[in-house]
Amino acid sequence: MDNQSTSKWLIGLGIVGAMVVIFLGLRWLTPTQHSIVFAAGNRSGLYYELARAIATEVEREHSNIKVNVVETLGSLDNVKRLKAKTAQVALIQNDTKANADVRSISSIHPEILHFLCYRDSNIRSVRDLADKKIAVGPKGSGSEQFTREFLNYLGIPISTINSVHLPLSEAAQKLVAGELDAMLYLSGLGNRTCATALQSGKVQFSHVVTPPSDSSWADTDSWASNLAAGFRVRYPHVTPHAMPLFAYPDSNGNPGHPQEPIASVGVEAVLTCDEDLPSEVVDAITRTIFENRAVLSQKHSAFSYLDEKTATDQLQFPAHDAAEKYFRRDEPGFLVKYAEAMGFIISASILIWGLASGVRNWMLQR
Repeated sequence: MDNQSTSKWLIGLGIVGAMVVIFLGLRWLTPTQHSIVFAAGNRSGLYYELARAIATEVEREHSNIKVNVVETLGSLDNVKRLKAKTAQVALIQNDTKANADVRSISSIHPEILHFLCYRDSNIRSVRDLADKKIAVGPKGSGSEQFTREFLNYLGIPISTINSVHLPLSEAAQKLVAGELDAMLYLSGLGNRTCATALQSGKVQFSHVVTPPSDSSWADTDSWASNLAAGFRVRYPHVTPHAMPLFAYPDSNGNPGHPQEPIASVGVEAVLTCDEDLPSEVVDAITRTIFENRAVLSQKHSAFSYLDEKTATDQLQFPAHDAAEKYFRRDEPGFLVKYAEAMGFIISASILIWGLASGVRNWMLQR
């Protein structure tokens, strides 16, 4: 091979090498694109609203992640989608039955059992539901499942009441129109559909269980804890909640409903994902939610419950490794955590070595 051919061959090899280096560099510098499906809930419900808010912030913070929020039937449908791999992220109730592939990212907010009644229905508690027409959530939904179990706990099988299965928005409209006597739904505080129904002036809160006649507002939390403690024996993921005084404004924006705190029960709404979702995506979602809590809380008050310290407490689904790593990022490393113990071991080892050397030298001298 002559010098000219050798030079051309080397130049060509150099160009190919440079192209490979540029290609690998661009791949290293350009983040991997991810497209995920977020299973939410009914378009008029709180889950869908919260999912849209989370998706907007994630896409704003991470241009390589695209989030497609889809309308679903609720928690049970969302779990089915995670199992079928047709969704990678979902909002579900903490009491939802699921397979071992589901992982928690974080609890988002508590869902409280709302008991709303038509003002002229003369319903003071769930004990007055006989011969009444009650909406209990879409058939097979997480809300319907929770309500059914709760009524069974109180000795009121759902089969003994005139129950109808409707989405929250449709149930609220029928309640205002007087076509329903009451509705029992799990929802986060501040649900706009419930707020609209209450502002009509034709709907009011009722006690889930009538408190003792000698109880006062100060006893509401205790009464809710007792109510949940008994229910938890048969339904382990329930949590006690008190519907706060004036949690919902009236039609003029003034303090309105309820007129007194109400003891109730509920479960946590949890942001979950498929266990195979890449760690970098889970980290991005987790980091975005907690670094943008202020922005999210301005979009909906439900986000005000976000708390890193309790984000994965008492959740039935194990936390995703990437989420767990984020929540523990400030914990000391191994060397820092065990520095004192390691220092003691090293000091003791030096002392023992010195004593052993002294004994050895003494024996050699003898």
